[in-house]
Amino acid sequence: MNAAGSFLRIFSFALVALLVPATAPAATPNRDPLPHADQPDSPGNPLDLRSVAFGQRGTELVLRFTTAGEWQPSQLVAGSGNAVCVQIHYGTQRTPRSRICVVDRGENRAGLAFARLDPFGTIVENRIIAATISRRDNRSLQAAFEPSSANLGPGRYSWQAVSTWACAPRACTDRVPDNGNVIARLRPLAEPRCFGAASRNPRFRCRNRNLRMAVMPSPDEAVLSPNARCTIVSMSVPYTCQFGVRAAIANRTIALVGDSHAAHWRGALEVVAQARRWRGFSLTRSGCPLSTAPPDLPRARRESCARWRRAVRRWFTRHPQVKTVFVSHLAGAGVRVPKGRSRDRYTISSYLRAWGSLPKTVRQIIVLRDTPVASVNASICVDEALQRRRQPDFACAISRRAAVRRDLAVVAARRPGMPRVKVVDLTRFMCSPRLCYPVVGGVLVHKDKTHLTPMFAATLGPFLLQRISRHI
Repeated sequence: MNAAGSFLRIFSFALVALLVPATAPAATPNRDPLPHADQPDSPGNPLDLRSVAFGQRGTELVLRFTTAGEWQPSQLVAGSGNAVCVQIHYGTQRTPRSRICVVDRGENRAGLAFARLDPFGTIVENRIIAATISRRDNRSLQAAFEPSSANLGPGRYSWQAVSTWACAPRACTDRVPDNGNVIARLRPLAEPRCFGAASRNPRFRCRNRNLRMAVMPSPDEAVLSPNARCTIVSMSVPYTCQFGVRAAIANRTIALVGDSHAAHWRGALEVVAQARRWRGFSLTRSGCPLSTAPPDLPRARRESCARWRRAVRRWFTRHPQVKTVFVSHLAGAGVRVPKGRSRDRYTISSYLRAWGSLPKTVRQIIVLRDTPVASVNASICVDEALQRRRQPDFACAISRRAAVRRDLAVVAARRPGMPRVKVVDLTRFMCSPRLCYPVVGGVLVHKDKTHLTPMFAATLGPFLLQRISRHI
């Protein structure tokens, strides 16, 4: 190509770049509970409520309110006469049986306190609950917390927000709504219709036109997103953290074990744990599945993996209350195979030996089939599809044959004589018989080539709940 031709080609590319927006606007469905507006009710009351939202987002409950005036957490101490609370009615009960109030955690930091009430309104339990709290300004607050913290499980409840301020000569009180309660229902997962995996529900056809051009989170946000929340229990090997409900109300204890592909299932298991009142422990190590086969890694990492596996076995001996174990791993990961041995047979037997080494107190082992992989340029393709106003799910789909790898742990689990080992395969929520999709129901499936985004993993939760209900 001559110099003139090269110049014209470069100029054409530059012109296209100027005409096509760098980031095309994509739909962002509202996942938050709807706000309830309120008119001014008590002049002179800075806690006069102007807007209150309380409800479920994903697996969490969200409380968000705005007041007429400014206030500080230090003004909401016991005995001051100042308070902002949400009264909760369980089921169809006429009287509130609990309330959640904003309190001062010290140093003017806002916190949430839960109070359980008897039928006469007397407090029988009072405790601080773990919550993520933010304040946009001195008139607002947003908090997110687990429903089990408020003794809420799946089913109907209703609520009313109440604020009081020590006005003179008597306290000012405001309620939202002014009369009656807001009726709501707690589900295993609350998201927009057909969101994520729900769009591929095999029981009925689900389509939401508002999600056709949605991508949540964006590829740039996804790559930085951590796995689902997990509270650190021990930094000693085998490095444990806890998810699900607190021990005081748990009716079963489970464990999630494996490499980083086990860790990305925690978003789905959190949905299950909240719905079934389970307490979960996560024991994961990158590049180290629950197997006896040495991973094909540098010597130092191989030895570290062997120490982790020994520590995992000791951990289960010390925790006989764990009855159910979920395992998963990166399918196709390399292992060091002894000379003369078949790679597949050796890998399969290594899984069987590792599962067999778990104590008999473990009654069920659930193998979560590994998830499909994404193409190397999936995030670039999704961005380009949005720029061209094309649906990224179809525009960037890849063949199922390329995306779905053979999982030898599943082969091992289906061997005869393994009554405590079961398999759950949710591939159909990411793939059709021919294609696998980078975006499903408006949710980005992968945050990198092989790991699920926490948001998509959570949308698999209700379907994981259905599948394991057959076994547990």
